[in-house]
Amino acid sequence: MLTSMNKRKLVTLLGFALSIFFLYLSLRGIRIDDIWQTLKRADARFILLALLFIGTAICGSSFRWARVAGTSVLFRDTFTALLIGLFINNVLPARLGELARGYALSRKKNSSFTYSLSTVMADRFFDLTGLLLLTFIFFPKQQLPPQVSKGLYLVLGLLVACIIGILVFSRERFVGHLSTKLMKVERSFLKRFAKTILDVQENLKRITSPLLLVLFIAISFGTWFLMSLALYATTLALGVSVPFQYIPFVCALLNMGITVPSSPGYVGLYQFLLVYLLSLFGVPKHEGFATSVLYHASWYIPYTIVGFSLLVREHMRIRDIQQLKA
Repeated sequence: MLTSMNKRKLVTLLGFALSIFFLYLSLRGIRIDDIWQTLKRADARFILLALLFIGTAICGSSFRWARVAGTSVLFRDTFTALLIGLFINNVLPARLGELARGYALSRKKNSSFTYSLSTVMADRFFDLTGLLLLTFIFFPKQQLPPQVSKGLYLVLGLLVACIIGILVFSRERFVGHLSTKLMKVERSFLKRFAKTILDVQENLKRITSPLLLVLFIAISFGTWFLMSLALYATTLALGVSVPFQYIPFVCALLNMGITVPSSPGYVGLYQFLLVYLLSLFGVPKHEGFATSVLYHASWYIPYTIVGFSLLVREHMRIRDIQQLKA
């Protein structure tokens, strides 16, 4: 039977293998000189604009998480924890960033790790809902390949599931009944799940106002729209011609697609997805790859530098995060 550590190693190896494969697919048929010539003409003014949009999006996400987590949690607490989590996702395999967010917040607020992690899960509900909303508002009118169109049915299902999940898990009686049933089952993972949904419900039950629900979803939509503006600024920096109305759709599918296992920082997978998605709207493959490199770097480098600085400031060790269990 696989232990938790062995499972992580297996996921890590699979992630690296997939990243190499996707990177190969992204570069196949492209002349490296064409990529370099595209990158050389980058306009620094638009790059700085992209960084501004990304920074504002991070602030919006931190504000939303602080409100979801409760009145005792401050913006600076969630800002610190969020950047640490993003740093961990950039440098460690197995997607430990969400666990790192919960761990960092629990240390700052002297609360239990389980409860802090539940605030991350509740926040992610709203984050995903905003991302899915962006997909449908900017859904392109032109004909899409069958595989993309079929995938969007799944996206629609996820959007409905997120909205239902927010409503269901905010109901104390239902969650209490479900967790009681699960606690009686002699399986440790079900008992842990029961404890988790109780903690999530504890967070969501504070959000009783429909206006708050709308606010959190609106903030989520706004943060992803800002990331779309950052992507558009990147295409302008490189002189890549693509109409803006397609960019939010591309950005949304890109960020949903990186849930596939890959190496730390989504290297390879990120390039493959963005090259493919931009090609749907007439962007040549070499320009799509150059865009993926610059856009990837525009958030990867700041997240890594700032996240590592905050990790050191909070006296946290990467080794401790690697040993966390959800």
